[in-house]
Amino acid sequence: MRYTLAFAGLLLGAIMPSVVHGEPPQHESTWLQLEYERSSKLSDGQTSGASSGHQVLIETVKEETSEGIILKYDLPPDEGGKADSGFWYFPARVMERPDGSLELLDAQIVEVRINQWLKKYKFPREACGMWSHGGGFPFKVDCDPQSILDEIESFDLRIPSLVDGAEYSHALGEGPGILTALPASRPGYSVTITVDEDKVRAEKAETALILAQMLGEDLTRQQAEEDAAKIGIQGLIRIEFDLNTSGAVIRKTERTEITVKRPEELAETTTSLTIVTRLDMDSALEKFAN
Repeated sequence: MRYTLAFAGLLLGAIMPSVVHGEPPQHESTWLQLEYERSSKLSDGQTSGASSGHQVLIETVKEETSEGIILKYDLPPDEGGKADSGFWYFPARVMERPDGSLELLDAQIVEVRINQWLKKYKFPREACGMWSHGGGFPFKVDCDPQSILDEIESFDLRIPSLVDGAEYSHALGEGPGILTALPASRPGYSVTITVDEDKVRAEKAETALILAQMLGEDLTRQQAEEDAAKIGIQGLIRIEFDLNTSGAVIRKTERTEITVKRPEELAETTTSLTIVTRLDMDSALEKFAN
């Protein structure tokens, strides 16, 4: 899952959520399925890497108040009825306010889980914020309860008002794109956004620092940023939102294609596809039972 913070997820953008019509009734749980594919090819046609996978969160509307909606997020239970990833993020209760902002409501309980997690895996407090690897993937020794909100946003389908001609922003975009309606037979909207070169360079520099830290290599932030500044970047992000008959987003499909050209190297194009789908629990359990 993304809360392992594998490098495949480093370029995933997150949009702040907002209340929309057609949401699940109070106390009803829904299944949020995030599927991702990522592949890279060099300009000579050779494949330089590929990965894919899926992640799941269960969202439950607990209460609607004058301040916002209280939501609970948890992992799906296994055959023994237990929901446990070995990490500390979930379950979590959040308040989603009318402006779309999220507030973690049970931070003290989460702090207890963090301490238990550090003790279980023998991480000293000094390791918080550092990167390590295990089980074949890199992960961050994350001790910040508020990082739960970043994980939730990756699954969030409570999208700000979707209206034909409205602006829509993305974390990696150089500016907002304009929403356009999908064909009449498919209720929803699409938007295309140009990638901001400087934001991608900043991501590349951060990734280089993480790799250096994990490998025990010396690399200063200044050097990482100087190396990233030499990279040529171009790319587009296309997002499609599918709506149900109540006007709620039930699927978000995001395709990002970024071409990177380093000095004296072949250009490399990375295509990332992320699909988040909301399903009712019965349909999801029937579909994903195996």
